[in-house]
Amino acid sequence: MNHEEETVRSFIMRRKRARYLGFVSNTSTRSKLTHQLAHFRDIEPKCKRAIVPSRQNPHDIAKILVAKGASGLCYAISEDPELDARELPLLEALEEVVGSGMGTILSCVPGRLAYIETEDDRFILEKVKQPLRPRQRIRFIATMIDRESGVEEGIFQVACRLRDDWEVPTFQREELRSLLQWFELHLPNPAPLAQVRNKSAISWFKSESKECISRVWSMVHILKENGVVISKIATGNPGYVIYEDEWQLVARPWSAL
Repeated sequence: MNHEEETVRSFIMRRKRARYLGFVSNTSTRSKLTHQLAHFRDIEPKCKRAIVPSRQNPHDIAKILVAKGASGLCYAISEDPELDARELPLLEALEEVVGSGMGTILSCVPGRLAYIETEDDRFILEKVKQPLRPRQRIRFIATMIDRESGVEEGIFQVACRLRDDWEVPTFQREELRSLLQWFELHLPNPAPLAQVRNKSAISWFKSESKECISRVWSMVHILKENGVVISKIATGNPGYVIYEDEWQLVARPWSAL
């Protein structure tokens, strides 16, 4: 979905939409939109959501946007050439934009949710027929606390341990080995997890990752049969996302930032 076209269709005043769609459809005229963003007056009023002054900072604005359904990434439409037409982490973009004096729209959910900063104001743009529900992120956890992240161990840590435990029946160790090999082949290993600064980061499955989650449940049954208590937890706000792919994301909890 095109962030620029959807932003114009949803958030620009109806009488001006055709004009701005013409601007964004052509790279040679696109600057006619971005150069106006510092003092932009053509936003549809019913889409504007005020931000209380005490929360007009990057960290709190990110929390508001995530609670409304944003992921960890956004697309910038900006008079700042260093930001314009880039997709980048939401909090990183907000830290660049808030207070910069450079007119910018950060599109979070195309045509449904965005943030706008001008020289005069900053506010959320939201077009909602029904309340946006945060996308669910799912994690399977054990009762043991992981020393690195300070939170409960994830299911892969526990499954690897039982795979190598000779007290576990052979057929179950073989099934665990097969399941873990499938994940090694099909689920990317997020590079940010290897960085020391991300030791508190936590991996979450996306709820739409049906095949991955189905195989995880197969591991859950084996672990439970061997006395390991596994719980499923879900959230719509996992924290500051540092990695995302088709099946999963990795986030640092807001409390750890």
